[in-house]
Amino acid sequence: MENKNRKLKDQIIEAAGNVQYTFIAHWNIVNRLKNQYWIIKIAQIVLTALAAGGFLTSLISGVSQLSWLGGLTSAIALGINLYMLNFNLPDNIKQHTEAANALWEVRERYKSLIVDFDSIEIDVVRERRDKLIQAVSDINKRYPGTDEKSFIKAQNDIGKYEFTDGEAAKVLNIKVGKE
Repeated sequence: MENKNRKLKDQIIEAAGNVQYTFIAHWNIVNRLKNQYWIIKIAQIVLTALAAGGFLTSLISGVSQLSWLGGLTSAIALGINLYMLNFNLPDNIKQHTEAANALWEVRERYKSLIVDFDSIEIDVVRERRDKLIQAVSDINKRYPGTDEKSFIKAQNDIGKYEFTDGEAAKVLNIKVGKE
């Protein structure tokens, strides 16, 4: 019976690890999309200013090449605006943020199950595991998935999202005694 319990605990630990990677991968996508959105917004402002400035300067100075500059920058700005219509970055950011937030709760429930594993009945463990599997499945159906780039970054960043020994207690200003 002990071997079966070990296999079950190993399965739960692996599932919890997968949730952790997916959680971090969603945040990596959020950060990447926010940077992309910021760059696009700045580019839109700069291109719009160049387009308007080119047209106004050509009218005032009579230099026709400046209207070409204004037209070219206006066309590039139009292309970026069309891109923004087809790829709704704010909505994608929101979706990945919500996915990560939903996965945070599942991750914490997995951690609690692992801690409680030896002190609860095995049937209760299986029931909780099955509910967590269903919760992850529901999240995966509801939100966009992650990509390879964000997952690879999650593998490299995994240690950044964990406390070192005693760090959590220090952050919470809790004194922990030695047992």
